[in-house]
Amino acid sequence: MKKYLLAFLAVAAVVLSAAAQEPVKWRTAVRMTSPTEGVVTVRAIIPEGAHLYGLSMPQGGPKATTLDFSASSGIALQGKLAASPSPVTARDEAFGCDLQWWTGRVAFTQRFRLTDPDKARANIKITYMTCNGANCMPPRTENVSAPVPPYKK
Repeated sequence: MKKYLLAFLAVAAVVLSAAAQEPVKWRTAVRMTSPTEGVVTVRAIIPEGAHLYGLSMPQGGPKATTLDFSASSGIALQGKLAASPSPVTARDEAFGCDLQWWTGRVAFTQRFRLTDPDKARANIKITYMTCNGANCMPPRTENVSAPVPPYKK
């Protein structure tokens, strides 16, 4: 019985410390680069001591960061999502493989062209997972949204 109680307390401690981690803070900006094209920038502010996993992960690894623009209106995406800076690649002993992640801050940019200026809005569903070296938070999903402003020279 004592063995089960100790195991339960150990699991509870891990869950509680993971739940105490702060989530990533997300900031979104949209700007027009011409009368018909623009760029959405989504910035991640990652809590100190934590890392945000990359855009692709191996099978059995942590949840990759995804930015889903499918709920956007009045815009058509052009090209691929870009991240700056590039993620670090390192061995993650918790998952037993090499993984990519960011610490501190990262900016994701996505180019687009207008399809309906009157309804143009970037609606982004962000799914991500963070770890702090000792604990991982369960995957989270957040929605961010920003209107597409008119072009200004």
